[in-house]
Amino acid sequence: MLAELIRFPLFRDLSSADLKIIAPLFHARKYPEGAIVIEQGEKAEWLYLLTQGEVVIRYKPYDGEPINLNRIRAGGVFGWSAVLGNPAYSSSVVCSTPCEVLVVRGDNLRTLQDFHPQTGQIILDRLAQAVSSRWVDAQQQVKSMIRKGVKENVSPIGNGGYHMTTESSVSPKEAQLRALVENLSAYIEQFHGGSVEFISFDDVTLKVRLGGACLGCPLSPSTLHGWVEGTIKQFFPEVRVEAA
Repeated sequence: MLAELIRFPLFRDLSSADLKIIAPLFHARKYPEGAIVIEQGEKAEWLYLLTQGEVVIRYKPYDGEPINLNRIRAGGVFGWSAVLGNPAYSSSVVCSTPCEVLVVRGDNLRTLQDFHPQTGQIILDRLAQAVSSRWVDAQQQVKSMIRKGVKENVSPIGNGGYHMTTESSVSPKEAQLRALVENLSAYIEQFHGGSVEFISFDDVTLKVRLGGACLGCPLSPSTLHGWVEGTIKQFFPEVRVEAA
């Protein structure tokens, strides 16, 4: 197992001492092409590190056909719900080729820091970086949805101006930020059961509150700064985002 971990990008330059601590937590599995690795809605127990092959992340709305959200290739990670503490997986995962994975129980990763604080912190930091990069990729998929949410709250009027569909006491920028946060929250809830709530905006600082599966999650700072703030700044670079 040490050899497999060393080859995986997430652990490639860990010390031998750290590798010996985490190696017993991992197990190898193989799946044929077409195999369903994760069923949407099943209990979230395992985090998967894809060592060979390719998988498709698939989400089925309650009232529609399944949607292919993403493709993950060797070196990628999926099954984040198990680490984030969600009770169930929010999407299905299907092998588009024969696949080999390393699996680890989410509970074991979350408690690693209790018994091995230094190693546990290193692993959590690397997982946070990995999930942040995944969200950066996913931003391209939801950007049109977010922009749509902004546009639906702004309608053009004469002289090149805009009329907000919200109350007159709300500034145009605040109304747009509310729309962004609402769409972000819907996406975060779909992906891993978390949520983000608009609290206030003072023309400089946007304050939000994370909820749902984000509460108490060790990766919540990554959610706030890597996903929420990162997306907000794509539209409003001058806005600072803080937790309420």
